[in-house]
Amino acid sequence: MKKSLLLLPLILFTGVLFSQDIPAPKLPQGVSMFNQMKASYDLELKRAIFEDWLNIDYRYENFSAGIRYETFQPNDPSPAISRGKENYSDIAFKYFTVNFGSKKTNIEITAGNYYAMIGRGMILKSYEDRNLRLDNNLLGMLVKVNYANFRMTALTGTAANSENERKDFLYLADVEFRGLKWLKAGATFASNKPDYDQAARTDVGALRLQTSFEGFDAYVEYGLKKNADIQNRIFNSTESFIGKGIYASASYYLGDYSLTGEYKLYDNFGFKSNDQTVNYNQPPSTRKDYTYQLFNRHPSTLDSDNEQGFQIEANANFTSTSSLLLQYSETKTLGKDSYNQRILGQNLDPRLRHREVSGQYSNMWSDDLKTIFAFGYNEELEENTRNYTGVVDVRYSFDPINTLRLIVEHQQTENRTTSANYFTDVLSLEYLRSPRYSIAWVMEMKTSEPVPGNTVRLLWNYIQGTIKIGEHTDLSLLAGSRQAGVICIGGVCRYEPEFRGVELKMVNRF
Repeated sequence: MKKSLLLLPLILFTGVLFSQDIPAPKLPQGVSMFNQMKASYDLELKRAIFEDWLNIDYRYENFSAGIRYETFQPNDPSPAISRGKENYSDIAFKYFTVNFGSKKTNIEITAGNYYAMIGRGMILKSYEDRNLRLDNNLLGMLVKVNYANFRMTALTGTAANSENERKDFLYLADVEFRGLKWLKAGATFASNKPDYDQAARTDVGALRLQTSFEGFDAYVEYGLKKNADIQNRIFNSTESFIGKGIYASASYYLGDYSLTGEYKLYDNFGFKSNDQTVNYNQPPSTRKDYTYQLFNRHPSTLDSDNEQGFQIEANANFTSTSSLLLQYSETKTLGKDSYNQRILGQNLDPRLRHREVSGQYSNMWSDDLKTIFAFGYNEELEENTRNYTGVVDVRYSFDPINTLRLIVEHQQTENRTTSANYFTDVLSLEYLRSPRYSIAWVMEMKTSEPVPGNTVRLLWNYIQGTIKIGEHTDLSLLAGSRQAGVICIGGVCRYEPEFRGVELKMVNRF
């Protein structure tokens, strides 16, 4: 591993010289390949990690099939990421799909591993996100039918738990009506059956409506959850359900202006395997995802069992070169009469889990110069902090190919548990020669005062270069130190520990 890392500068230099002349390999007709690799060596911990995903797919007329070969040698040390695959190399995903019928009336059958999402994910969201190291694919059979104005989905499958074992079986049926141009309506029923007879199954069902006309869009979904064990043991059979979920959103567009609002209430609505290690559903989080680092530094993860809240976002394009975005969101825990508190035997008043307000103003001063000013305030319960964040993003293009970008981020943090106050600064300087090469230098400094009068400064910095080789390969090399942080997408978060070393990423598409 160490020898291969020493060759990385040579690989990147060779890519610079020949990236225009390297053709993509010729594969048999109907065959496609996609490979993603990550190799890193932490100089401080003396730890090497190698991860690779190789997808090979074949398509011929109405038939398609594929496999994914995964390698982790070893995997990330976090159990939440490795999921029983510490040292692993095997075919982890395989499927075949066949279609019958015409464009309006057809049936599609998939056997093997597959992903599926119903509505906005209130009942089922089976997907893969490698940034989060999340993969809750199902192994079984998926059937989709289009007939007249109806779309029907039926599936059965099992997902891998934290030990990479597939035990519980999931069953789902969904029907959606699309007969009206301005309205769609759907109904879903799903059931999770544990692998032993003594445990009761968990059933969930939901109804959804979606409408769109002129400049108005709206979506609403309402779901209920049942489990006989909890109904008998906790509620003495006096309750018909043990959980409920509501999500609604509406958007209005008027010329260069738009307004979007979301509402949620998730009361013991997490749909999980019997051992609680597999999440079948992922309701909308009503939280905003950011591209800037410090906005994501103190996140609040989605809790589909104990949340009620909303988010409002307004966009305005004042001119063809300037725009403003404003956002406000708030999430609280549920009250004493909730299913969640009664099941847990609690008697707590609602608490604020997350509150956030942010804004972003963009202006194109000329064909060469663009600036973005962003600000944000958030408070969250998990780390019990208040955070004030500001960002200045400046991009200057010397010509259509060469661009220089400078990003300055500052965040002031107050820890309400320890009364500690500290600030964090991130400086990013990037040169981009579109679309082939880029190189960036990123420095982060965190300043704190653990003891009055004693200031402590911690510093991280790294250099990262990317190269596009032909039309089929992307290489990225990072060298230096990187602060520990959290990656969050849609309310699902993964902690990434501090890193000091060298990291190579490569993506191949054929």
